[in-house]
Amino acid sequence: MSVCGAARCRLIQTRGAVRRALQQNRTACGHTNGAAESIREKLQAFPGGSIDLQKQQESGVAVLTVNNPARMNAFSGGMMLELEQRVHELETWTEGKAVIVQGAAGTFCSGSDLNAVRAIANPHDGMKMCEFMQNTLTRLLRQAAAHLHGSGGGKSAGRWSRTHHRL
Repeated sequence: MSVCGAARCRLIQTRGAVRRALQQNRTACGHTNGAAESIREKLQAFPGGSIDLQKQQESGVAVLTVNNPARMNAFSGGMMLELEQRVHELETWTEGKAVIVQGAAGTFCSGSDLNAVRAIANPHDGMKMCEFMQNTLTRLLRQAAAHLHGSGGGKSAGRWSRTHHRL
C-alpha cells in the first residue's frame, strides 16, 4: 500500500473513531440538574478571567477567546461557567458558519486554575467538574461535527461548515 493510501486509510479510521466517540458521549454527557447545580455553585467561588465571544454577523464567523493572561489563560471556575454560556450562544446562533477558538496574549491555555482544582480535589466534585466540562466541550465539538460529518439537513444544515478549534 502506498504512503498516501495508508494515510487515507488512517484518516477514514480516525473519522470513524470520532463519530463513534461522539455517539457514545451523547449519553455520557447528560448530567442531572441537581449535580450540575452543585458544581456550578462551587465553580462560581473561583472568579477570574473571561471567555469572550465576538460574532461577526456578515461573515458568520465567531471568535471565542480564552482570556486570563495573568494565569497563562488557565480556566478558573467562573470561566468554565462562562464557556458553557458561550457554547449555548453559539448553539442558538443561526447565522454561524465557523468558530475560531484562541487564547489571549499569545498563549492558548495552560489548563485549569490550580486554586479551583485544589478546592474541588475530591472524587465526587472532581467527577462533577469533569462531566460539566466534557458536556460543554462535546456540545462545542458537535456544532462542527454535525455538519462536517454530513448531517445532510435538519437544524444544523448550512451552519458550521468549517470549524477551527484547538481543544
